[in-house]
Amino acid sequence: DAPGLPYIVTTLQVPSGVASLPAEQELRALERAAARPDANAKVLYGIALWNLRRPLSAEREFRAAAALAPNDPMVLTVAAVGTFSKARPVLAFSQLGPLTGRFPRAGVVRFHLGVLLLWTHQLPKARTQLGLAVSLDPGSPYAIQAKRLLGALAPTGTKKGK
Repeated sequence: DAPGLPYIVTTLQVPSGVASLPAEQELRALERAAARPDANAKVLYGIALWNLRRPLSAEREFRAAAALAPNDPMVLTVAAVGTFSKARPVLAFSQLGPLTGRFPRAGVVRFHLGVLLLWTHQLPKARTQLGLAVSLDPGSPYAIQAKRLLGALAPTGTKKGK
């Protein structure tokens, strides 16, 4: 069973001057940067909040980022994942599904769809989406993480430990 919130992967990196700060100062620096109309800064701050298990605050940042970058598949995918909860997974899936049609070759969309399918115990579908993330965007952070997840899953038709 996948615990907690699904993880979010992006190609964004926290600036080195910020990443070297103590955690509390880093969070404040990310918050200050996110106060500007900068979608990437909002995504980075939202991910920090997500990782601190503050999903509602993270979701607000992701929504604000999506409003600033309505054609960016990474930002839109993160905003969709930000709506995920095990109690109401349909909300995230209802946003990610259309993104697969809008951005059919975007590894970021396929990867995160695969992650959410894992979180909801839909392993065959998760394998398919993670495999697409690898084939559509080889060498990307999405493909690298998808390969790790695929390697950790027991092959179809077998049980782990046998």
